[in-house]
Amino acid sequence: MKKIIVAVLVMAVAFTAFAGGAQESQQEEIVSISLGGSTTVEPITISAIEAFEAKNTTYRISYEGQGSSVGVKGALDGTYVLGGASRDLKSAEEEAGAVATPIALDGIAVVVNGGVMVDSLSRLEIARIYTGEITNWSQVGGPDKAIIVINRDEASGTRAAFHELVIKPEFGKEQEFYKDTIVVESNGDMVTKTGATPDSIGYCGFGYIDKAISNGGKTLLIDGVEPSVSNVLSGDYAVSRRLNIISNGEVENGTFAKVFLDFLLSDEGQAIVEDEGFIALP
Repeated sequence: MKKIIVAVLVMAVAFTAFAGGAQESQQEEIVSISLGGSTTVEPITISAIEAFEAKNTTYRISYEGQGSSVGVKGALDGTYVLGGASRDLKSAEEEAGAVATPIALDGIAVVVNGGVMVDSLSRLEIARIYTGEITNWSQVGGPDKAIIVINRDEASGTRAAFHELVIKPEFGKEQEFYKDTIVVESNGDMVTKTGATPDSIGYCGFGYIDKAISNGGKTLLIDGVEPSVSNVLSGDYAVSRRLNIISNGEVENGTFAKVFLDFLLSDEGQAIVEDEGFIALP
């Protein structure tokens, strides 16, 4: 009889331990979340992910910097829970159900190799360079040297915003970029390439200005206005845009998408925006 009682007790203890272990395992179940899109939005999102995961340890969140168009498409087809876009949505994307939530403001700085002997250009001059009408620095007050034009790839939201803010106001939306350019796939590649290429010109989000300078480049004034946060907020610096997180439809309460968006828009999230060199929402 004693043996039977002992056996039952042992089984009870084992079951309790098993149940407790199973409960603990269930509580610590890891949820994997995939985000992706704009390389401009990437540094904000990566830093926000690190801060968010520190408080929400059951999440493992990744972000793939593949360009704004990829971010929008990924949000719509379910590849990403949320996408990043450094441009406004196209009408076709909105019709497909994409919703943009602004998380920051950003200016687009024109950067050149540090050896370029020009400090300021007008928006018209920049547009003429990027459409191939101006091809030599001597045409804008510099030395007699060919301008090496560096552009972003077609998936880039920064490229689309640059066209919208620089090319379109001067020549209309149908005007295409100059074809004889070096094409790079990210803001990081842009500032690295510009710094390493004599006589070159490019453009990048404000969050990459420090990297542009550390890589041997410099920023230009546009129409005499410095690319700065205060000038974007005042409206004096015209080449600026919103940075967006894209969802498939409106985000619903209780979902990861809603919680993460709320974090980005919180005081802590907006502080991350500023820490990464971008502009918090006013």
